[in-house]
Amino acid sequence: MTAPTFASSRTAITTVFVTFGIAIGALAGSMPSVMRNAGIDAETFGLGLTLSTVLTVGAMSVGGQIARFASNRAVLLAVLPAFALSLGAYLTAASPVWFFITIPIMGLCFGLTDLFMNAEAVALEHDLKRPIFMTFHGGVSAGVGVMAVVASWLSTQWGTWAVAMMAAVMFSVSWVFVHQAIAPRPLAAGRAARISTLPNKTPLMLLGIAAGLIIAAETAALLWSAKLLDEIAPSLAAIAGLGAAFFGVCNAAVRFPGDRMRSLLGEMPLMFGSLVVSICGFVALGLSNSFVVSVAAFASVGFGLALLIPTIFAMSARLVPENRAGALSFVSLLTAVPRVIAPLAFGMVAARLGIAFSFGLVAVGLLASLGLILTFQRKGHGT
Repeated sequence: MTAPTFASSRTAITTVFVTFGIAIGALAGSMPSVMRNAGIDAETFGLGLTLSTVLTVGAMSVGGQIARFASNRAVLLAVLPAFALSLGAYLTAASPVWFFITIPIMGLCFGLTDLFMNAEAVALEHDLKRPIFMTFHGGVSAGVGVMAVVASWLSTQWGTWAVAMMAAVMFSVSWVFVHQAIAPRPLAAGRAARISTLPNKTPLMLLGIAAGLIIAAETAALLWSAKLLDEIAPSLAAIAGLGAAFFGVCNAAVRFPGDRMRSLLGEMPLMFGSLVVSICGFVALGLSNSFVVSVAAFASVGFGLALLIPTIFAMSARLVPENRAGALSFVSLLTAVPRVIAPLAFGMVAARLGIAFSFGLVAVGLLASLGLILTFQRKGHGT
């Protein structure tokens, strides 16, 4: 007899998404403190992010193969405890050596959690036969928005260990919910089980490269926002997480009603409008030296980027319904180049020309992403 559960599958996977956002918010809000504690500069931090991103992309890229042997539930149960431990070790790093040991491991956990929580969410949307996917990503944004400002305050007032402890509590709750409420799904099989024979590769390639550019922009906005605001107004260091907080809150404000917007307006018009808003926000960040204007620009970027990656993931999974994790894995593989190069390039440019200038350059990458999405639509795949 199956034991009764205290959480539905939807609640359980929503909790994982919120926890994922809390992890990102912890990184963003604590970034200046982590850099000071570990004794590293912007360029060194950019190198660390590059190593982490390599592991993140690598984990997501092999996820399609992992899906042949382990269910979404099994992977999440294995990776969530490792994620909590690696995040805590990173946040409390007290030397460059420890920083470089912990950040790649954390990147690996980020990648596996990201892939399999999204695969489970898309499958659940299919089970319920109605749009709910954006709501899950709204949970990520809410987690980022709350934790970013909390983490910046905690890390300056108490220390980064307090941020690590708060995140660990949420990871524990997520693990229990997954264990109680998420059932294992059938494993991928047949032609769609292998990346080499995955169908619909051409549209997936366009979506993957576009996603890489967009994720690189998201990463820059989240992880460098506190450092930019810290430089603009050092006296406001305790609230430097406001940039990431506003980004997350604005993300959530769009994502929670995002499923209704998908139904009413269509996915492609939403993506085009979102990219235009995002590009304008990054241009403003590149030109402004004002704390208030920069916070407002991060809010604009949050609004603009909110629906892009969830929409790309949803469209990718629909292209290969018999192996959603495999489709997301293939798309993730194609994000590798921009995602790996961007953190290192951003750190190098920031060290030489300033963080604001680096943010202005992000707008160029989003213009390229807009061109790829237009090509995807012209080939008859968009709606």
